[in-house]
Amino acid sequence: MKLKVALDWTPNVIHAGLYVAQINNLWKDSGLEVEYISVEIDNYQKKTTQRLAEGEVHIALSPSEHLLDYRLLQKEQYPIKAIATVMQQETSAFVTLPDIGIIRPSQLDGKTYGGYKTQLEKELLTSLIQQDSGKGEINLVTPPRLEVFEAFLQKQFDVAWVFMPWEGVIAERRGKKLNAFRLHDYQIPYGYSPILMAREDVLNESQEAFQVFLEAVSQGYQRAAAAPEETAQLLVSHIDHPNFQDLDFIIQAMQVIAPSFLNDQQQWGIMQASRWSTYVQWLSEHQLLQRYDSRQISAEQINIASLYTNDMLVNVDN
Repeated sequence: MKLKVALDWTPNVIHAGLYVAQINNLWKDSGLEVEYISVEIDNYQKKTTQRLAEGEVHIALSPSEHLLDYRLLQKEQYPIKAIATVMQQETSAFVTLPDIGIIRPSQLDGKTYGGYKTQLEKELLTSLIQQDSGKGEINLVTPPRLEVFEAFLQKQFDVAWVFMPWEGVIAERRGKKLNAFRLHDYQIPYGYSPILMAREDVLNESQEAFQVFLEAVSQGYQRAAAAPEETAQLLVSHIDHPNFQDLDFIIQAMQVIAPSFLNDQQQWGIMQASRWSTYVQWLSEHQLLQRYDSRQISAEQINIASLYTNDMLVNVDN
């Protein structure tokens, strides 16, 4: 079987374990072929979750809110389920540049946020500001998704939402250590991001192939977590992409992200019902689970167990 996997962004260290598995052919002798598809194929005009929903790919990487949107909120609902999380810790943050004088979320009132045209980002930022005693009044602009960070660095807007192990390291290496406002520091729960998602009907038809893939990827992330510098060298040596040309940068990025890959039991991919439940409850309380017809879904209406499974992760005590 050939599995097509849609990456959530351009190739970067978030995908380290995926590439380690591919470079070392960790699914050897299984008959499995794997193709990774970057958002660059259409300049991120189509969300990876949409590609999954429409059957273009077998697995998509996206944040948890995309799963909730396509499974529960849109007019046409899709049987999409999370099958693993890439990271255990939250690594994203809303950020400002060090020289514009904004050092607290409350100071973002009346400022401009550069967004990605995706679910919840403005609502999360608004809540972040309000949790810091601000009003939560923010303006929104939406550059092309893949151009957001460079536009931010050029001061086309005041605040952006980034992954600290990638854009945060880029900025620091350019002498601009970002002011980072992380959601959990302001009592705002966030879901797993990114997660690996698949359609339940396809999972049921090809369960063994998905398990072989996830076992290989789990080994890849285990190796990346244990040896970030060695993994950086592997990526730079084998991945032909502009993002993997600067070894010193990739080493630094891997050192930052590596502690986030595994849980306290040194397992990769495992998700907890409590984290899903807390996130869904927060969304419900803030009336952010709104269907296409404007009806609100309550947390009590959602079967948390239906949103994710750890069963595809073999050799794991669930």
